[in-house]
Amino acid sequence: MRYQPVPINGHAIVVSFDMCSSSSIVDDLNKTRNLQPLTTFFGEMRRYLEKEQRRNVQFDLYKFMGDGWLLLFPSNTEGERLLSFLEGLCLFFAVVFRRSLLPHLSHNPAVVGISFGIEKGDLIPIIMDGQQEYVGRAINVACRLQAALKDKGESPAYSALVSNRVYNEYFAKTTPHRVHKVTRKLRNIDGEAEFECRRLWLVRPFKSSNGPS
Repeated sequence: MRYQPVPINGHAIVVSFDMCSSSSIVDDLNKTRNLQPLTTFFGEMRRYLEKEQRRNVQFDLYKFMGDGWLLLFPSNTEGERLLSFLEGLCLFFAVVFRRSLLPHLSHNPAVVGISFGIEKGDLIPIIMDGQQEYVGRAINVACRLQAALKDKGESPAYSALVSNRVYNEYFAKTTPHRVHKVTRKLRNIDGEAEFECRRLWLVRPFKSSNGPS
């Protein structure tokens, strides 16, 4: 049984995530014209997401972005369930990466893991070429947050940037491994003024630092 799309009406939590070092991984595999491990890897990731959608927490597996996905969660999703899902996804990624991709690479990537950007807001449903699509600021912000994780030099692996609104509504009463107040300039968002947000480390070990980043 495949996952069932979750109707998204109005507000939704948008989770954008992708694989760190994806370009170098693809280049490495392409040198030997051996891209089948990448197909196997993403197939395993998708099956895991479909399984979680049925078993753990409802979400719409909305769009594959080339090296990750956009996921849409109903706005009434419990914060503990959302955090548990993110942590479980990180752990599954680590296992399947070592099993399906790492043995086929000529060298270890500089950064291994997945990174997340999370925002909540109104999504407008539209139909394009017979497919259900969504537009809205929350999608743009989530994608920009995910991309901005690496802006200040520290490894983005297994962590998330979330808007303060999302943190206060969903994560303030949960226990991520570590939380920092941070700021980022998000491309084409609010005139690229400093955007206040939280960085959540989702699994141990995380790389230590002297302060927020």
